[in-house]
Amino acid sequence: MLSLGLTLLACFGAVTAQQPQYRPAFPLQPSLSSAVNYAPSVLPNVLDKTAPNAQNVCPGYTASNVKQTDAGVTADLILAGRACNVYGNDIHALSLQVQYQTQSRLAVRIFPKYLAPSNQSLYLLSDQLTPQPAAESSCSQDTSDLKFSWTNSPTFQFQVSRRSSGEVLFSTYGKKIVFEDQFLELVTSMVPDYNVYGLAENFHQFRLGTNYTQTFWNAYNLNNDQEPDVNGHSVHPMYLETRYNNGSASTSHGVYGRNAHGQEWLLRSDSITYRTIGGSFEFYFLSGSTPKKVISQYHTGIVGTPVLQNYWALGFFQVRWGYLNWTNLQDVLDLYAQQNIQIEGIMNDLDYLNLNRIFTNSPYYPADEGRAFLERIHAAGQYYMPILDPNVYVPANASDSYPTYDRGAALDVYIRNSAKDYYIGTEWNGFSVWPDFTLNRTQEFWTNEFKIFHQTLPFDGFWLDVNDAVSWCTGSCGTGQLALNPVHVPFALPGDPNTSIAVDFRYPEAFNITNATEAASAMSAMASQSLAYPTPSVTPTPTVGRTLATPGVRNLTFPPYAINNFLDGHSLGKQAIAPYATHGDGPYNSTEYELHNLYGHLSGRASYNALTQLYDGRRPYFILRSTFAGSGTFAGHWGGDTNSMWGDMYFGIAQALQMSIAGIPYFGVETCGFNGNADMELCTRWMQLSAWYPLYRNHNNRNTIAQEAYRWATTSESTRRIMNLRYSILPYTYTLFHKANKAGETVLRALAWEFPDDPQLRAVDNQFMSGPALLVTPVLVPLATTVKGVFPDVAQGTVWYDWYTLDKVDVQPGENKTLDAPLVHQPVHVRGGYIVPVQKAGNTTKTSRLSPWSLVVALDKNAKAEGELYLDDGLSLKPNATKEITFSFANNTLTTHIQGNYNDHLPLANVTIAGVGCQYNSVSVHLGGQSCDTSSAKLRTSGSTVHVTGLEKATAGGVWTGALTLSLS
Repeated sequence: MLSLGLTLLACFGAVTAQQPQYRPAFPLQPSLSSAVNYAPSVLPNVLDKTAPNAQNVCPGYTASNVKQTDAGVTADLILAGRACNVYGNDIHALSLQVQYQTQSRLAVRIFPKYLAPSNQSLYLLSDQLTPQPAAESSCSQDTSDLKFSWTNSPTFQFQVSRRSSGEVLFSTYGKKIVFEDQFLELVTSMVPDYNVYGLAENFHQFRLGTNYTQTFWNAYNLNNDQEPDVNGHSVHPMYLETRYNNGSASTSHGVYGRNAHGQEWLLRSDSITYRTIGGSFEFYFLSGSTPKKVISQYHTGIVGTPVLQNYWALGFFQVRWGYLNWTNLQDVLDLYAQQNIQIEGIMNDLDYLNLNRIFTNSPYYPADEGRAFLERIHAAGQYYMPILDPNVYVPANASDSYPTYDRGAALDVYIRNSAKDYYIGTEWNGFSVWPDFTLNRTQEFWTNEFKIFHQTLPFDGFWLDVNDAVSWCTGSCGTGQLALNPVHVPFALPGDPNTSIAVDFRYPEAFNITNATEAASAMSAMASQSLAYPTPSVTPTPTVGRTLATPGVRNLTFPPYAINNFLDGHSLGKQAIAPYATHGDGPYNSTEYELHNLYGHLSGRASYNALTQLYDGRRPYFILRSTFAGSGTFAGHWGGDTNSMWGDMYFGIAQALQMSIAGIPYFGVETCGFNGNADMELCTRWMQLSAWYPLYRNHNNRNTIAQEAYRWATTSESTRRIMNLRYSILPYTYTLFHKANKAGETVLRALAWEFPDDPQLRAVDNQFMSGPALLVTPVLVPLATTVKGVFPDVAQGTVWYDWYTLDKVDVQPGENKTLDAPLVHQPVHVRGGYIVPVQKAGNTTKTSRLSPWSLVVALDKNAKAEGELYLDDGLSLKPNATKEITFSFANNTLTTHIQGNYNDHLPLANVTIAGVGCQYNSVSVHLGGQSCDTSSAKLRTSGSTVHVTGLEKATAGGVWTGALTLSLS
């Protein structure tokens, strides 16, 4: 363990010595101060017991002119009494549209009846921004799984039920619909102790519970990016509900509220209340009736199926904010290689940029050295992905040249503060503008910048960061002050000299037990630093009272309904582009009030489109920080700036499962934590856990100690073991991604999805499945050498095997079994009835794909098993050749069924069969109907496991060239 006194300070200083020098330095300019200490205002409505209850004071609506056809229902909804105008201006006349869209999907839309072309964007979310499903021509109420019912007693209310059983899935009966220009409310009754999942993204347990509020307003939390139960970087207003029906088969359904405005979902003991500060009601109901069917229906029918990742995207990546130069990056790659730990590629944080300006190179990262570096790592089968932010630096004067800004200004692509001026906020690079991605010409500009920069530095992809439309000042603060550029953001950054956060001395739980001397030293150093460099004071903005609804007026910055934004006060303009900032999407000229939650999605889509143009037929590598419904069709996602704490590691599992529901399976976290210092034990366990996230990367802040996996001998050993497992089952994982892309299936899965009839699994989020076959039981607490885990469906005869030994697990139904888990080991089990294709792990995915094939066959109680394998080149957007293989084992015989013409020319080396009940003496192999030479094959029995080896000769030239039959006798 690194000693912490002056040695630690020197270590930290080394990574911060080259920070760009901005002006003005602290103390802050008054005009920039309001982003930090925004004075608390009134409470958000969900916490304010004095706030009016719209259900009590508003009249609701009455349906008239009702027309019902086989395709659905239309009606006019007219305000049923005097306008309440409680949190906005009541809309007098609404339109109801109900569509039976598919057998499993029903749409209910309620929007203003009279809309001028210029204000449609206030209420209707364009299908150009995020997918909007349409009805299939053959669908009708008679063929639908779902039924829409309504009543006018005492006001318009509706419910959605299952046609077959009458089970009510969603019901506003007994409640009123409220529709105002800045406030919509709808309440559905819920069954007792209901089970709801999703509403991503939240830092919360997997099962959301019945006393929880999910707020959707994309925000960047400077103090604690991963604070539980607050709004975060993504908006996916869809939930999955499962009901266990008193021991009979469970039923699941889904509800998607297609609306991008700021909104809240209030989960309470007997109801869910849906509130938004704009837009319309646009609900889609999915019949399921299993969790996996609901998720598939959501992906395939509404938001689109997940993009198929590059094969190499499933490797391991290292990044740190604080890598000094190209030599530093090469050293990191070399040190991983010296420890025999796989590393697929390396990423850059802001360090490579010149004064944090996008599409530039720092003097410490010269482009010529960068090109030589990339040639070396590309030859080794490795990749490089730098960070990208969507904001553009504004030059201070003619001598402060920045061609990217000039090219964008020439095309007039930036969001505006007024008809005359651009909106100028502040970001890492100083005063900045933001491209308006609602404009077609912005795509032209963005693509061109990618191409220009790629000519300078041939990167392999991007990770788009801080794309929540973040600005760290209030309003267009750069207007009239550009001569000050480049300005420092109005708060201290990690690693800034002469600040209280120059060095982060925080360590995870139990560090004071395992490293008592170092912990005491860290605490002392933290106290000394805080005394020497106190946090600068900032003049607070005056408190703002609650906004009252005013006829004909829409208050965008302080709407009458205050959503539960975690930031101090309830201004929507804090740490974000102001809600009144205007886009150029004529005739609407939409504001950020309508589009804020979509900026990450739109900037991400434009970036993906640019990369597809750049790579000409190859799949881009692209991950996105801020996402919306549909972002998974082009991007992966990471969970934000985790803290080096055991609780953060645990919550990452629930995040991954949420994003699986949302349609973004390529998800990962900042392994070992971004903020604070990891210790050996935490990083060891986190590297084990993150090996199961499809996106696997280690990332930390520049004012913390280094945490690459090779830093501790124990972490190195553990990482080698789990990395070898991860790389060996890449064919299995890649096949899962193919099925996600084609059928909307998931990669990581909750136990409750695979075993939907067991109510004991409804809240399990300390274990999970990788696909249908592998059960992962991570250690999530310090000082542990064992871990408890459940083994589902044992009562019904499901067999589980230890992955490493293939021994059957001796476990009773319902038992929470204690498993050995020494620090270098993570328990993993394979489910009987499944066949897992594997290849010996190489040092990269490229070398791993050159290894001969092996099959792990885990037999079920009937001595049967099945599996799948998908193959292509792993790179092309539209592969010229693919192959899909299905495996089956029964009656002592392994057979395959093959479709497609892709051929990797690799033989089958080994077949391992777990759970056999007899002794085998010989093996025969037929390939494409021809008998093969098995003279080199060997059989070995160990307990109930049979190992068949030496099959390379029998399958030389490629085992997947024809149907395989392998018989044991």
